[in-house]
Amino acid sequence: MKRRVLIISTYYHPVIGGVEIHARQLVQHLHARGFSVEVVTKRTSLEHPATETVDEVVVHRIGPIGERRASGKWVILPTLFATLLRLGSRFDVLVCVDYRGIGIAAIAAAAVLRKPVIAQGEVAGVLAGAVDGSNSGVPPESDTTKILKAPARLIYKRADAVACIGRDLETEAIRAGVAKARVHYLPHGVDMERFRPAQPGERDDLRRQLGWPTDRSVVLFVGRLSVEKGVLDLLEAWRVAKRGTALLVLVGPDMTGHPWDAGMPGRTFVSAHHLTESVRFVGAATDPAPYYRAADLLVQPSHFEALGNTAIEAMASGLPVVSSGVGGLGDFCLDGINALLHLPRSPESLARAIETLLADTALRTRLGEAARRSAVEQFEINALMDRYASLVEAV
Repeated sequence: MKRRVLIISTYYHPVIGGVEIHARQLVQHLHARGFSVEVVTKRTSLEHPATETVDEVVVHRIGPIGERRASGKWVILPTLFATLLRLGSRFDVLVCVDYRGIGIAAIAAAAVLRKPVIAQGEVAGVLAGAVDGSNSGVPPESDTTKILKAPARLIYKRADAVACIGRDLETEAIRAGVAKARVHYLPHGVDMERFRPAQPGERDDLRRQLGWPTDRSVVLFVGRLSVEKGVLDLLEAWRVAKRGTALLVLVGPDMTGHPWDAGMPGRTFVSAHHLTESVRFVGAATDPAPYYRAADLLVQPSHFEALGNTAIEAMASGLPVVSSGVGGLGDFCLDGINALLHLPRSPESLARAIETLLADTALRTRLGEAARRSAVEQFEINALMDRYASLVEAV
């Protein structure tokens, strides 16, 4: 029988981010595998129809209408609950991608409809806060915060399955009291053909297309220009590092209106410290793959990270990575083996790691080759999506 799956994600295409990209990949894969799939998401603009077909799949966009904000996952709850009650009876399984906030409506509606629900965790600390001995980087919670979050956490733990993209999240779920049999390690996957090492001569060709110099080393950052991504740490590290003529390129959107926005503060810092000749802000990119193949190394200095999609994409592209090693990054970024690690939230440590890789071409080559092997072994997208499809069947 053709399985019917309703995917719930606070934001979805054309909104771009790690969660949104993964949700779309999951939808595409399940559809290709013969599942009947539909999507429910927040409507971010009147320009996006309330109902449309994306990748041959129906997408329902619900109000209140508003651009991407941290509050979106909460303001959507009443409408989401009503929508799931209206649509949910047509489906066999509900899958809630990044269940913070929206998981309350999804799990409650599933209970009313007597349907199973998969809650996919994307951020550490949602089920239990900081876990003793974890490497998540998530700061400890106050007693007041624990009390305020307790009701939501009780609901989240009622999901029939909890999919965890990192080992820290897996440990957190089990310590929070979710039965081990209902906890599943399912990291995001990467298309190894799309994200691949540059062919001979390709790097220079891409640099000319992107307007980058071919005679300077290029250090790349890809991700939201947000404080927790370590953007301001990176800029301070760049200011103090011995980097010669190297160019730092930051690819990613500002977090306009968000308290963690590092876009405008970052540009102000660059201007104030006369770094405009060595730092470029590119903005959001619909396809980051060419940027990886054009760069010499990638930096991911996150304060906390459930997985670290950008690092995986870079490694699949044969790019050496400088990483903080927190959370999910520590699952696959191994210091001196396939990456260089620096101390989290430490611009000085980050600067030293950047200096080391810029000065050592042989080390960059060795780490890049090992990174590609690690990515292929652990994060091939079709293998991981097949495991996800099997989980949907199982519940």
